[in-house]
Amino acid sequence: MLMAKGKAKTDTALGRSVNVLKRHLFAGVVVLNIVVAGMVSFALMKSRDVYTERASVTTQNLARVLDENISGIFSKIDISLQAVCDEYERQLGAGRVDSAALSRFIVRQQARLPELVSLRATDMAGVALYGPNVTPATTKSLAHRDYFIYLRQTPDAGLVISKPLIGGISGKWMIVLARRVNAPDGSFAGLAYAGVTLDYLSHTFSTLNIGKQGLLSLVASDLSVVARYPKLNRSPGGSEIKVTSNRFRSLLAKGESMGTYRTKSSVDGVERVFSFRKIALPQPLYVFVAMSTADYLANWYNDLYRGVLFVLVFMIMTTTLTQVFNREWDRSREAEQALKAMEDERLKMEKLESLGILAGGIAHDFNNILTGIMGNLSFARMQLEPEHRSQPLLEAAERASLRAGDLAKQLLTFARGGAPVRAVTSVGVLVDEAVSLTLSGSNVKGIVDVPASLSAVEADAGQMCQAFSNIIMNAVQAMSEGGLLVITARDHLLEANNWQKLPPGPYVSVAFSDEGGGIPQEDLKKVFDPYFTTKPQGKGLGLASVYSIVKRHGGSVSVDSQKGDGTTFTVYLPSLGASGEEQAPEVTRVSQVPPAALSLLVMDDEEVIRQLAAGVLGHLGHRVVTCADGGDAVELYRAALQEGDPFSAVLVDLTIPGGMGGKDAAQQILSLDPKARLVVMSGYSNDPVMANFRDYGFLKALHKPFDAQAMASVLESLL
Repeated sequence: MLMAKGKAKTDTALGRSVNVLKRHLFAGVVVLNIVVAGMVSFALMKSRDVYTERASVTTQNLARVLDENISGIFSKIDISLQAVCDEYERQLGAGRVDSAALSRFIVRQQARLPELVSLRATDMAGVALYGPNVTPATTKSLAHRDYFIYLRQTPDAGLVISKPLIGGISGKWMIVLARRVNAPDGSFAGLAYAGVTLDYLSHTFSTLNIGKQGLLSLVASDLSVVARYPKLNRSPGGSEIKVTSNRFRSLLAKGESMGTYRTKSSVDGVERVFSFRKIALPQPLYVFVAMSTADYLANWYNDLYRGVLFVLVFMIMTTTLTQVFNREWDRSREAEQALKAMEDERLKMEKLESLGILAGGIAHDFNNILTGIMGNLSFARMQLEPEHRSQPLLEAAERASLRAGDLAKQLLTFARGGAPVRAVTSVGVLVDEAVSLTLSGSNVKGIVDVPASLSAVEADAGQMCQAFSNIIMNAVQAMSEGGLLVITARDHLLEANNWQKLPPGPYVSVAFSDEGGGIPQEDLKKVFDPYFTTKPQGKGLGLASVYSIVKRHGGSVSVDSQKGDGTTFTVYLPSLGASGEEQAPEVTRVSQVPPAALSLLVMDDEEVIRQLAAGVLGHLGHRVVTCADGGDAVELYRAALQEGDPFSAVLVDLTIPGGMGGKDAAQQILSLDPKARLVVMSGYSNDPVMANFRDYGFLKALHKPFDAQAMASVLESLL
């Protein structure tokens, strides 16, 4: 008991340790996943910063490129305008303007500037008189233009750049670059101007790669948008489009000539990184380059998806591996526990086997002693008159000896195992014995319904009683609060293809119905599996042994159960078709009329049995020779055979410790005389030789303990 408690504590402590280790493993995997997710998140944040910084640098570089490009274009145009102004003023200084010559000069200048849509000069009234395509029909006055008014009123004005406007001659949206032309006295004489279409500027902007939602623009000092890519839809007379970014305004207020910031566009609402630069021109202009967040983070979003996918895959893998590890660990522990259980069971079986051997030896010796007691009692009665006053006392002593013989049978039942040693048996007797042994002291009431006419079966009484006891014990455990167990036995004639899957023929069924809680449907198919149990203290071997024993007897066992509605186990055993009702043992007197005198050989290692055989058989008129070993019996038979007077019968003990037993002696005697009449005796009634004695050359078997009547009956039936 102490060892069992210690083992239970050890198993409990081991289970707790394993659970703690599993929790630590789970916590470790969670921490690992968090660390990996954190590392990936940190890397993605740093990567986003890199992409953002890269976008800022890219827009700054593109703004510088655009600044240089626009500055170069406007500088070339300004040089041509200055050349036209110089030529115009030179001719004014000469006293007259040669319209044709000045126009040709202007045409030559325009030819060097393909980006220009027009290059012309006006008189003081604003009429374009000089340049290409100048005719009275197409010429329009520029006197109303802002840049014309400004130049007329400002003698020292330099290059002036207009706001976007529609050309009076070309009809296209453009910006105009203009310079004042002075008369020799310094008064206003007109202006030279050049037109650059907004389409040209947009085309120039489009050569830069700024993404699908990128933005490039040219902005005047008053924050009005001069040119933009993608192009703006302008309508004649429409309001100006201005930059409304507070961030840009604050940078200008600080006197910044370049900068980078991020904001949403006031035009389309797209978030972008903006970089601007102030163009080095007499009239301030600003170039803007912007890349949308979606564009410059496109590759980062791919990194994000890959990072998230990596984290998810990593988490799934670690979780799966943890589950696999735990499952394999559990399987390993279950296998280890099963192996340990098998080892424990093996040790238990070895102990039981040792106890069984001990019990068998005790039963054998006890049967030998009982044989001496019972035989001498019956021998004493043989020598007394039936009316003698000692007869009742001797008969009572014989009956007590018979009950002691039952105890020896129980010891042999405990000792037996393996293949069944079959004998004709009453199922009713087996059921009564199992009920008496198992229900004694329990709170379960048993009701047995076994007809007296029930057919007998050929079975190993010990094994079948054990099987019935296991089923009854299972019912007792299922009805811990008490209840009713009904045991019903009936005859059946099974036809071919029966549901029990048994060969057709006569059978006896024994049904055990309890009032317990029933068995769940998912467990019904496993109740006969070794080591399967639903009881905390169960070993899972009871019903498995029932299945094994019944199968070895050529029968079947089934279970029918509903959760909460009790359980019925039904055993089918092949029957003999004849009643197996047993009568109470009856002590009979031995006939005083001896048969013809016989020559008998008795071999037994117990002197009391040899003396009993000599006395009883001698009293019956036979000549008896006894010996204690099988080898002596063989030599005595050989000598008698050589003298021509072989023994009429030979009775041999099956087991002789340290000597030749009856089985080997019988083989040697039969080799000398195949017609020898042999009887085997043994206190090991469960020995296969006793159950199948004919297979070993014996004609009869005499089970110890026996009395004088049994010995005489065997000889009478033999001879």
